[in-house]
Amino acid sequence: MPMHTALIAFILVFQTLLAGGMPQPEEGADEVRVHKQTMELNGVTYAWAIMIPPGAEEGGPAILFLHGAGECGTDGEKNLAVGLPKNVREHPEQWPFVLIVPQKPTRESEWEDHAEAVLAMLDEVAEKGLIDPNRLAITGLSQGGHGTIMLASMHPERFRAAAPVCGYVDRRIDKQGNRVEEVPATPTDRSVLFAAKKLVDMPVWLVHGGADPVVPVEESRALSEALTDAVRRTPGSASKSFIEHDEVGHDVWLQAYADPELVEWFVEHTAE
Repeated sequence: MPMHTALIAFILVFQTLLAGGMPQPEEGADEVRVHKQTMELNGVTYAWAIMIPPGAEEGGPAILFLHGAGECGTDGEKNLAVGLPKNVREHPEQWPFVLIVPQKPTRESEWEDHAEAVLAMLDEVAEKGLIDPNRLAITGLSQGGHGTIMLASMHPERFRAAAPVCGYVDRRIDKQGNRVEEVPATPTDRSVLFAAKKLVDMPVWLVHGGADPVVPVEESRALSEALTDAVRRTPGSASKSFIEHDEVGHDVWLQAYADPELVEWFVEHTAE
């Protein structure tokens, strides 16, 4: 091929890419706008994404989703492959929310160690007018279920509702990145009582698999019991729900995010 012909072909391909002629997204994803982002904070690079289904109102309600340990990294892909983002891609018409989906860079940390970055992402999308920060809910699975409990407890003023899926209360990884001994949770644990106290005024929807071999269901049972007791002792506190799927294992998020009642619950608690 003559040199000038090859150059013209290259320019045409490059212009096509700039015009958006990228490979077709997976089935169902073409209805959801996915804006992939990066952020650097305190010397750490974070990948994150904003997902906007066709029925979502920009400047309206939003959900922060925190993934599990298996989706950690900086590729900006794995955080969109499991749980709520996957469900939103497959059934965009069911989710009238803008989704904020950070990616935790390392497995050897807990989500609360990255709270500053996550909150900065929320501030950025609010400043851009993509969400109403006063109509924000939080959910997550496994390590992200723990993160949901922790971020909602640490910053209850930020969230209207919280839905931890197969989560746990006590850290499983210390701040130095080491695994810690796992002790079965009880409703009277200091950390469980602290979380219940902080979440008493927030609607909470807990989901766990009764046959979970990774995060024992006792984790959610303990928090549910502590929350129920806190609600009983606090007039006017918010409603709490706990759904236990008896014979389901760790991947209970498949049932959780396919439940239309959870969608309705998010809609109710992020309404104006």
